[in-house]
Amino acid sequence: MANKHRTWFKAVYRPLPMGLIFTFISALGLLWGAWNLAGWQAREAERSALQALHDQASESSLRFYTQLYGSLQTLEAVPLQRCTAAGLAQLHDLRRHLLYVREIGYLSANEPVCGSGRIPTISELQQYQHWQFGEVDLWWAPDNLADPQLPSLVMGRNGYLLASSLQYLRDQISMPTGIDALVVGPKSAQVLDFRGVSTSLSAEQQRALASSQPLWIGRQRVYISGPSDNYGMRLLISADPQRLQQLTWQYRALWAVMALLLAALIGWLAALQLRRDQSLERALQMALRRGELEVDYQPLVDLETRRCLGAEALVRWRRADGQRVRPDLFIPQAEDSGQICAITQRVIELVLSEQGEFLKQNPNLYISVNLAAADILDASFVQHAQALLTKYQVAPAQLLYEVTERGLVDVALASSLLQALRDSGHRIAIDDFGTGYSSLSYLQQLPVDVLKIDKSFVDTLGSEAASSPVAPHIIQMARSLGLKVIAEGIEHEAQASLLLELGAHVGQGWLFAKAMDAASFRAFVAEHG
Repeated sequence: MANKHRTWFKAVYRPLPMGLIFTFISALGLLWGAWNLAGWQAREAERSALQALHDQASESSLRFYTQLYGSLQTLEAVPLQRCTAAGLAQLHDLRRHLLYVREIGYLSANEPVCGSGRIPTISELQQYQHWQFGEVDLWWAPDNLADPQLPSLVMGRNGYLLASSLQYLRDQISMPTGIDALVVGPKSAQVLDFRGVSTSLSAEQQRALASSQPLWIGRQRVYISGPSDNYGMRLLISADPQRLQQLTWQYRALWAVMALLLAALIGWLAALQLRRDQSLERALQMALRRGELEVDYQPLVDLETRRCLGAEALVRWRRADGQRVRPDLFIPQAEDSGQICAITQRVIELVLSEQGEFLKQNPNLYISVNLAAADILDASFVQHAQALLTKYQVAPAQLLYEVTERGLVDVALASSLLQALRDSGHRIAIDDFGTGYSSLSYLQQLPVDVLKIDKSFVDTLGSEAASSPVAPHIIQMARSLGLKVIAEGIEHEAQASLLLELGAHVGQGWLFAKAMDAASFRAFVAEHG
């Protein structure tokens, strides 16, 4: 069963299948997002369009009523308590100069109507819908729109009347096809319909007015309303829902295309990355076979005497064309693909083949080799290293193993393996100490001889950075536990002096020497031995 799973995984874990899988999964997620984004965008577009119409209608109606009110004030300046021939003539002349006004006049309970033409009587006005704004009365009768002889809108105060038409107001509002506008009274009991159809609110319109949503979508219409004015009047704009549906599908089509293109791009990038990784993995396999891996040695120097005590082995990859591949590119790939164990064994082979005789002649020197998390779990390097140490007659104490806190996945297993290595004569160092998450707990559980302080803490020594106290604290802690301290990344003499003063034992960095090949390292030892 396990073999079948591995076979299936190998068949799928290729650029084309994985690219298609990433495309499909991305398409599902992006289409879901596009679907919701399109709905939101369509609602926002409709809200914005209806809001603009609402504001336009509010301004136009306000301008219309302001014009009528100004005409009413002009009319009130004419003395019409009694209807005379001179008064009638004055009314006829005045009416010709008033905008949106069909007839003007004066209505008294005790006198007949005195006007320029057909002015409704008191009994007729009682059949109109009525609003009162302070001392100003407004009557309207949408049914009169069909009869040009009867005014459908009347404004009056103190007996003075202006006869107008809802048609003027409707022309001012000028709503597009499919858009309706209503003015609703303070108690929602009366409705002024610019089309002259409704006189009361439907249940859906009432819910739309009561809603706090900027855009309310009902079964029959889509609504937007504004706040009440000083008299409690509100304007309700509604649209045919097909407008919103069409707009939604337009956005959905647009975003669906974008989502599919983006999903295809994600799939292509995933396939490209996998092809790159797999090509790098294959190239690394060939590099191991062809012997393209090399080792450089960065000296470890006694901070007090400046005598070279050993070196850290750093793996390098030099291609056949002479170009080097950066470790930060191929080491993570090797860890992901499981090739790191073979690289570790290759590094040990190179160290002992290049420096075995030299180490044998200088028993106080040592070389440190880095172990990855996979090395701790696999432990295949142990027998390989032991056989090479025997072959080159090098003492185990001259091969120091460095492990990082981040590489200790299974602390219990690591503790058992490292203790066995220590019992066989090797020394153990914790590399980049302080950059992990459980430094103190590691020290309590693991057999450790050396702590290596990361360069990031060395760089902040003597500064006001938040991490500047870390290096002194690590050194003090190591001294209390009887551990040696190696400080990495030393680049300035002041850093070396301060570290020595704090109690560090060994330094590593460009102040002393950069990483070098095997022959150069031997020459460095001869000069600084």
